[in-house]
Amino acid sequence: MRTEFVNRDPLKRCYIITTAILLVGLGSALTIYITAGEAPYNPFEEFEKSKKFAYELERIGGKAALVANDFNKWFAGLWHGESLSYTIAAISIFIAAGYYLISTGLVAEAKRKQKE
Repeated sequence: MRTEFVNRDPLKRCYIITTAILLVGLGSALTIYITAGEAPYNPFEEFEKSKKFAYELERIGGKAALVANDFNKWFAGLWHGESLSYTIAAISIFIAAGYYLISTGLVAEAKRKQKE
């Protein structure tokens, strides 16, 4: 490692790493958003949206099967196309905020212990 980065103030290092996490995450999300294409054709999509499918699914598995099917469609939709870019952006913001909060707390605690 470079000595400049190692000898830097821990709080400044925290800012740099948090900024790097945000830049990489949001840059990736932007790239995915720009290059996202149309969803591939699903021949069963119409059938899965029909009342007959919902009725049969409920008859076989009950209300829990309907809820599980809806959740599965929603969760699977997070990982394709534009939705993937929003998911990556949210995850990177969450990770950066978590890192920032934890590391600044640790730095403040270390400084407090150092004064004692």
